[in-house]
Amino acid sequence: MTEIRTIGVIGLGAMGGGIAQLAVEAGYDTVGREVTGELADAAAGRMGHFLTRKVEKGQLEQAARDEAVGRLSLTTELDAFADCDLVIEAIVEELEPKRELFAELDRICRRDAVLATNTSALSVTETSVCSSAGNSSR
Repeated sequence: MTEIRTIGVIGLGAMGGGIAQLAVEAGYDTVGREVTGELADAAAGRMGHFLTRKVEKGQLEQAARDEAVGRLSLTTELDAFADCDLVIEAIVEELEPKRELFAELDRICRRDAVLATNTSALSVTETSVCSSAGNSSR
């Protein structure tokens, strides 16, 4: 079983940003990807804001907040996920973009990396058919 040390999150909207925030709070180095640098920066700003709110409420120490923020790296490139142990997609809730993404991740990620989806409405099986994981050979 793969030890999870680095988590990748693709799509930093409400769900993906929340997943990335929890990952950095839990102590994981986290790579977050958005389609533009501006969207990535906005997501990082939201995460920083929510972490600051936790400090203000006494739920998190300032030093822990700063360390968490330091564990997040941002990218617009999928190649940045090559060394991730776990990659979670949280992109638009449409089948074809998810299939295309998993096909690319299958090419980029290590064979022992765990690829996961945050879908709430689509078939996970249908989403993964373009990857070797979906074809049972990953």
